[in-house]
Amino acid sequence: MKLVVNGAEVEVDDRHAKTPLLWVLRDVLGLRGTKFGCGAGYCAACTVLIDGHNVKACQTPADRAVDKQVVTVEGVTGPVIDAIRDAWHTNNVVQCGYCQPGQTLAATALLESESSPSEAEIRAWMNGNLCRCGTYPRIERAIKEAASTLASGDGPEPLTAHAEPDWRPLTDEEKADPVHRYIRFEANGTIVVAASQLEMGQGIHTGLATIVAEELDADFESIRVVHGANGKFADGDLYGNPFFGGFQITGDSTSTSVNWQRYRLIAAEARARLIAAAAEEWQVSASEITIESSVLSHPSGLGGRFTEFAERARRLPVPDGVEPKDATEYRLFGRDDLLRVDTPAKILGKTEYTIDVNLPGLLTAVVLHPPKFGASVASVDDSAALAEPGVKAVVPIQDGVAVVAETFADAQRGIRALSVVWEDEKAERRSSEELFDEHRRLVESNERALVAAEIGDVDAAISGAKHAIDATYELPYLAHAPMEPNNAVCRMRDDGVLEVWVSTESPVYTQIAASGAAGIEQDKVRVYVTYAGGSFGLRSSAAHDPTWEVVEIAKALDWKYPIKVQSSREEEFKTGHFRPMAVHRVRAAADDQGHVTAVHQQLAAAHVSPNMPFVGDVMVKDGIDIFTTSGAVNHPYKFPSLKLEATNVETGIRTMIWRSVGNSHTEFARESAIDELALAAGRDPVDLRSELLVDDPRTRRALEVAAEYSSWGTPLQEGWARGVASSGYLGNTAQITEVSLDENSRIHVERIVFAVDIGRVLNPNLVRSQIEGGLIFALSAALWGEVVLGQGGEIITQNFDRYPLMRMRSLPQIDIHLIESTEDPAGVGELAVPTTAPALANAIAALTGTRVRRLPVAKTVRI
Repeated sequence: MKLVVNGAEVEVDDRHAKTPLLWVLRDVLGLRGTKFGCGAGYCAACTVLIDGHNVKACQTPADRAVDKQVVTVEGVTGPVIDAIRDAWHTNNVVQCGYCQPGQTLAATALLESESSPSEAEIRAWMNGNLCRCGTYPRIERAIKEAASTLASGDGPEPLTAHAEPDWRPLTDEEKADPVHRYIRFEANGTIVVAASQLEMGQGIHTGLATIVAEELDADFESIRVVHGANGKFADGDLYGNPFFGGFQITGDSTSTSVNWQRYRLIAAEARARLIAAAAEEWQVSASEITIESSVLSHPSGLGGRFTEFAERARRLPVPDGVEPKDATEYRLFGRDDLLRVDTPAKILGKTEYTIDVNLPGLLTAVVLHPPKFGASVASVDDSAALAEPGVKAVVPIQDGVAVVAETFADAQRGIRALSVVWEDEKAERRSSEELFDEHRRLVESNERALVAAEIGDVDAAISGAKHAIDATYELPYLAHAPMEPNNAVCRMRDDGVLEVWVSTESPVYTQIAASGAAGIEQDKVRVYVTYAGGSFGLRSSAAHDPTWEVVEIAKALDWKYPIKVQSSREEEFKTGHFRPMAVHRVRAAADDQGHVTAVHQQLAAAHVSPNMPFVGDVMVKDGIDIFTTSGAVNHPYKFPSLKLEATNVETGIRTMIWRSVGNSHTEFARESAIDELALAAGRDPVDLRSELLVDDPRTRRALEVAAEYSSWGTPLQEGWARGVASSGYLGNTAQITEVSLDENSRIHVERIVFAVDIGRVLNPNLVRSQIEGGLIFALSAALWGEVVLGQGGEIITQNFDRYPLMRMRSLPQIDIHLIESTEDPAGVGELAVPTTAPALANAIAALTGTRVRRLPVAKTVRI
């Protein structure tokens, strides 16, 4: 079979004639810029151009492309793609970047067919391309800008990307050096920064680049950022996260807050050494030397670039008394024009995600997991699977059965040919509804509840109150569903070192999983952290994950081959690691003046922290998981009487932290209840919250800003209404959401006004991007998100057909207002999530009188 791909004729074995074109491109031809997202045509991450039309490669058999021109992200050229890529880059469209090659190719086909598309045409055309990071507002803006550029005739130069720098293993000398374990000066003038945090779309690599460039007075364009790992030593971890006890992990939006001081000081020390080196060489006073854009200068006319002094500086001690800059000297922090450092490679399809790792002799494995959580293999007939072309082995493992093959498509065919009998005696056999019943029972009975917080006597305050509400709120299991399905790669070296490639939020967890599965010491595991195609908490596991599975498989095959485990979308859903189901009962009261007198919140949900080594030691206190009660126990309000009770629900469902941890459910219950109480007491919901925020002026200010810019209190057009919610999670936020009701009684989200104080804003453009994405992520969950277990515990939800995500057509107007502050910066990747569902539910109640107490919203009203 002959195909024409990117202008070149290639021969492909006829056995791949019915193989999806996606896997022929990736696994046969080695063109890995085209991505796998769902395998069922729901997400379009696999978009390619066939005769100029955007086509889903996962749904196109390879033989259907014979005699046609196939163009991938690697081969597309011309003024249209150049304009699109330039607009994508300059508008900071990209977050995790995994879907962006497909997005840009779809946009290319659009502008090739319609040179000046309207907003409605852009949204209709791009509606098939999912972005889990929620970059839709920027995609829309970039397409409009590209169309304008093409119309002007002023085409940009083709976008180029820097090669990924190599970060070799640290020597003992470098580990002891306060600078070189984090920053290296290369001979070509680039400055390589080792990031302690996983780049999964949140922009931390650009944040760290900004911090280092600011403190070094370096040329921002010279900064390159790589993933640091394997930094453990006798007394700790070079890349450890102090918030979680000192081991390396990315989570709870701590990347900026915990590294703000660390990387400023490291860069300041590097700067001081460079100045000392120059002063030594020039025989002048260090105080007379200045730096600008990576150039050291002296009033005498002497000057030189960093590269000229880097080696001398490396041999010098750090001068005493080095401190980071004073705020009055900042030149980069707060600038809106800085572009993400990782964008070009992601746009061009050159970024290496775990799915793209390729090693000599690599085989791909797909694991078939049981249809119920906790079930195990009773028997397997693999004869038909082994007869499939390309299949090399079938390996039973702890959590299922793996088919190992030459390509992913071969492994998938082998999976479909397996005959497996499952033993479900120890499985979780309750349906979603039965699990909800158990959560409700535990809340109502209070039989295992622990008191997480208590102020005053809530029972007395509620019993004697003029106004009171008593409501139960229910939230389902939620999946992370990043665009890149979960995966890992491993290879055993001849020296007994096990190498693992994975986009992990904690390289230490990877070492725990890999060493456990291999039966070796953790220090024999070397981790190579790849870029993540999204995570949202999923890649925080230390067991029952692709790392454990890939090592199990490689070991079973006597380490003969490097192995990649690539989950299908269905198999990722079947491994769980969900945001827990939760049920909250909130009783609240107000006096005859409408002042809140008491809040009693009871919740039932599974713990998540104990599933994370070391984190559970920090986050579980007296039997209460802070990650489960977060948002309820540490709220921004002043309640005269408060009682919070939490019950840990034990099920067979694997749970994990999910974007905004417990706040995603605790704040839905609290903010909905405050709104219900405001209505019962005849109070304005904004005024009531403002009164309760008496001890939190920053959150109160955010509420005031949101109210001002949304024109709260003024009438909207008929058929529209507003809802509000506020939060103290990570930063200080308030959200006002406007909804409408159409002629078919369907709810539409029209506009979101979001105000936030996160302290000093380092990269305003990226902060707005994260908030936009967080709001869209949270809207997907609030409107449609639900993982459903059917009769007997069977996992029903397995792909985007049953787990819908927001698409371009549903995009509301988003207005973000950043409040100026000189406080230390806080994280922003998760803070937009907690207020989204309650603000939406409160708006729906204001518009229709229907109170949404169970999510997703679509179970109560039409969307």
